[in-house]
Amino acid sequence: MTLESILELETGLKTQLEALAKDIRSSEAALMSLKEGYLKVQGALEIIAIIKQNSATEDGVDAATLVALE
Repeated sequence: MTLESILELETGLKTQLEALAKDIRSSEAALMSLKEGYLKVQGALEIIAIIKQNSATEDGVDAATLVALE
């Protein structure tokens, strides 16, 4: 290999490295956004479960009936 071809290879690899680093940052940001959405939905479902339990208790519905309704 000549010095010129080695320098070209090095330049190409550096460009590829930068592109991969950019892709990783972008993917990490997208993953964080998805995680936030997941946790919000999970929290909403937990709140609904609590509301259902409180409502069933107020209405005199026993726990077995509440579970069967799910």
